[in-house]
Amino acid sequence: MVSLTPKDLNAETVAQLCVEFWKLSNATKKAIERLPESESRRLKGQLNFSERQLAMLVDQLGLKLIDFEEEVFHAGLATSADNIGDFPDGTDLVVSKTLEPTVMADMKVVRLGRVLVEPAKSEKE
Repeated sequence: MVSLTPKDLNAETVAQLCVEFWKLSNATKKAIERLPESESRRLKGQLNFSERQLAMLVDQLGLKLIDFEEEVFHAGLATSADNIGDFPDGTDLVVSKTLEPTVMADMKVVRLGRVLVEPAKSEKE
C-alpha cells in the first residue's frame, strides 16, 4: 500500500480523481439504461449513493464540478472544445456534450473541462 501524506495530495490530483469518478458514473448510467429494470434497480441505488458521497466529499474539499451541457460556448467558458476546428470562425456554438467537467475551487479553475460543441439552433427551427 502506498502511504501518502496530505502534502502529496495536491488540488490537481484530487480534481483528476473527481473527474475520473464523474466519467465512470456517466458510463455506468448508460450501461444501466440497457439493463432490464429487474437487474438495474440495485445498480441504480448503488450509483445514486456513490454520487451523493462524491458530492459530499467534493463539497468538503471546497471543489465544484461544472458541466456546461447546453450552455452557449464562448472563449471565456472554463472548458475547451475538442471539435472547435470543425466549425468556421464566428459560428454560434452550444455545448452538446461534456466529456470532462471543469473543476473549480474558490472561483479559480483547478482543472479545465472538455466538451463537444455543435451549432446553436436558431429560434426559427
